[in-house]
Amino acid sequence: MLFNKIKRILIKRRISRMNNIKIVCGAGKTKFNGWLSLNIETLDITKDKDFNFLFKEKSIDNILLEHVVEHLLYEEFVTFLTIVKKYLKHGGNIRIAVPDKNHPSKYVQELTGINGKEPGAHDHKTFYNIEDFTSIANKTGYKLVGIEFFTNEHFFVGNDFNYENGYISRCSKNYTGRFTKNQDEYKKMIESVPEKLRNQFKEKNISYTSLLVDFIYE
Repeated sequence: MLFNKIKRILIKRRISRMNNIKIVCGAGKTKFNGWLSLNIETLDITKDKDFNFLFKEKSIDNILLEHVVEHLLYEEFVTFLTIVKKYLKHGGNIRIAVPDKNHPSKYVQELTGINGKEPGAHDHKTFYNIEDFTSIANKTGYKLVGIEFFTNEHFFVGNDFNYENGYISRCSKNYTGRFTKNQDEYKKMIESVPEKLRNQFKEKNISYTSLLVDFIYE
């Protein structure tokens, strides 16, 4: 506890020297130039007191959460979006990537859904699609920009994006992993996709994709 308290104090000092406040939440060991990597021991994103301690004097420009939100309950995610508005600059951007409930592969859904079978997915608590995020954005007062997602009809929509608002590794253009490194796994994925939906994977050169969006505080 004392170590974490000291760590928070040091982080707060670092924040005071930053011009643009860009943070990665649930960062693990991920580090990006110009971004501050934070984990739950230094910032629990569902706790107002944690945000208040670090960001009372300096508002946040950008927040990046890559495959973090699915580990929260729905209510906890809404709580986070509500709390953080007090600490975001107007125009502030929250980039979020999560597993996509509309991915047409049943195998991918089993791996990444609630209590998923993939390593690290055993504690997934929620499974979202673009309609869910649209509803949540409306509920919490954000503008939603969809970057990458499958529609309710399971067709892929992908828009190019720059990394100024955050780099995402688990997306269509950056993904390397199970389905790019192992042909048997790729075959399992494709064969669990309804036949009428398979061509898009070859045509668009995609395999695993995320539901990737920006929540913008206007």
